[in-house]
Amino acid sequence: MHELLSADRVKGEREIAIFRVILLVAMAIMVTLMALTGEGFNFSDIYNLIAVGIAALYTGLLMILIVGRGYRRWYGFISATVDILLVSASTYLTRFAADSSIASLVSSSSFAVYFPIILFSVRRHDPLNTLYTGVLAALAYSGMIVVMQLEASFGVTMVAAGGLAIRNDLVNEALKAVMLAATGLVGWGAARRFDRLFEDALREAREKEHIRDMFGRYVSDELVDKIMAREIAVEGEKRHITIMFIDIRNFTPLAEKVDPRVLITILNNFFSVCIETIGRHGGFIDKFIGDAIMVVFGAPEPSEDHCSHAVDCAMDLVAGLETMTAWVHSLGVDWDFGYGIGINTGEAIVGNVGTERRMEYTALGDVVNIASRIEHLTRKIDRQIVIGESCVAGCLGVDLEGPYTAQLKGKSEAMKVYAVKGKTRREIRTGK
Repeated sequence: MHELLSADRVKGEREIAIFRVILLVAMAIMVTLMALTGEGFNFSDIYNLIAVGIAALYTGLLMILIVGRGYRRWYGFISATVDILLVSASTYLTRFAADSSIASLVSSSSFAVYFPIILFSVRRHDPLNTLYTGVLAALAYSGMIVVMQLEASFGVTMVAAGGLAIRNDLVNEALKAVMLAATGLVGWGAARRFDRLFEDALREAREKEHIRDMFGRYVSDELVDKIMAREIAVEGEKRHITIMFIDIRNFTPLAEKVDPRVLITILNNFFSVCIETIGRHGGFIDKFIGDAIMVVFGAPEPSEDHCSHAVDCAMDLVAGLETMTAWVHSLGVDWDFGYGIGINTGEAIVGNVGTERRMEYTALGDVVNIASRIEHLTRKIDRQIVIGESCVAGCLGVDLEGPYTAQLKGKSEAMKVYAVKGKTRREIRTGK
């Protein structure tokens, strides 16, 4: 976020530099035209052009410095000082012009120019700089009021260049100085508000990027869009869901004797089939655990038939992975590909867990632990898909085998589990 804010500060300083250049060009043109249409260049005109040249040189050097060394906060304070002093010096030097006085120029030009300088300073994303610019403008204007007082210019009608008659008094000019300081204070508040909005926008963009990174690889784009639009909550909440664990059998002994590149190829092919099948049935891949996958059905997007979707997904996985053994043998690996799928349904806490540096959407609770232990049972009873009793109600049209009574680790009472054989003949016949 700091890098993006710094980049926008550089952009803001460039915009201010452009405004400064436009102001300098306008001053140079005005001075030149007045000299050409009058009696030629006088003392005031020459010094005004010198001031313009110095400010132009500073602007060029500042841009070179920013490109070469990056932006520094104190650059903004120097720039604000240069801008205010440039206008003040130009105003003061104009007092030496014929048929003019400092009072006339104070009223007709400098006061109006100070305002955009203060407002443009907001683009530096530095509230203190904006306040400094406003206060400095007020002080510079007050200095010119002192000069007018010493000249005894108040209450005297004066004629500015072009024949404009101007009459000033101390009260009005003092109010203008107060207005400049007040503008700096208002700009300080606006800069703080602008920075907060900018930071909130960056934070929201970062949050959306994190959400897309967290969910985008394993769920549909439509679901990611719903999550980012906050149509689906990802904060912690209790939810009735179904958990599936998929684990390759006897993978550790294989990893000890197979070339790592071949091992990764086998894993990637297995994961590819699983990811495509799980996505098709609306499952969310919670995490990869080595050669195992934890999948959630019913979260983050709610689903009334999450158990049915999980069992259908498991059966499709069996169909999709039936050629894995032959494919593994084609790689020259003497190993029969095997796996187990454990499914359990129940209440869990789902939501984002972690810190700002690392966060993941996950499910927590007893239902997760039981699903993992049910998957381990697939080895003991030599079945590919085993489900908990809580999931049976969602398995209409599914041919089940069991129940088997199992004593799971951490449970005082034995629980019933079932093996999934496939769809019933009626379901196969009707294509359901």
